[in-house]
Amino acid sequence: MNEPQAPAGPEISASALEADLFWEKNKKTILPLIVGVLALVVGASAWFAYDASSEASAREMLALADSRESFRNLIISHPRSNPAADALLLLAAEYRTAGELESSSEAFREFLERFPDHPLAGGALLGIGQNQEAADDQSAAATTYQQVLTQYPASYTAPFAAYAEAEILLRAFKRDEALKRYNMIVSEFPRSPVTGMAMQQLRRLGVPPNS
Repeated sequence: MNEPQAPAGPEISASALEADLFWEKNKKTILPLIVGVLALVVGASAWFAYDASSEASAREMLALADSRESFRNLIISHPRSNPAADALLLLAAEYRTAGELESSSEAFREFLERFPDHPLAGGALLGIGQNQEAADDQSAAATTYQQVLTQYPASYTAPFAAYAEAEILLRAFKRDEALKRYNMIVSEFPRSPVTGMAMQQLRRLGVPPNS
């Protein structure tokens, strides 16, 4: 009588065996790599959690800020946060209201240095031009308004900069150059709030738009 034989196990393919051998040979090298990748993932998750927490803390500081010192403390504590950007703009406005035009421009410049791609970057540059104009430095203001048009041509502030520059040109008796700016506003920014003002100036000067 033949003795029963144990069922045969699953056949091990050559490729599976090769993979097992590869793992046995290299697991001491591979395991640290896997651990390293996991550490990076955990680290990134922790960074995102910290970033969210930091942003929330910055927003809380902004809500409570009521002085130049508190704005500056926020900027120092959370230098790259959105609330820090808001704080710099509020600080620039605070200085301007107090008549401290150069300090206002410095705050705008700091904003541009920290947040060059911010949606309000064109507005910060426009603010510098307005400060220069208020300080009666018309030449510097006109140059700054040109920079707004060059660097932020599609921004909301571009037609405002063009109109401000046109007004400077008109006061400097550069009528033809001013007319070009007014016409440019009408043709390129038809929906801007200043377009109606540019058209009024053209009519006042006896020149139809885009002539």
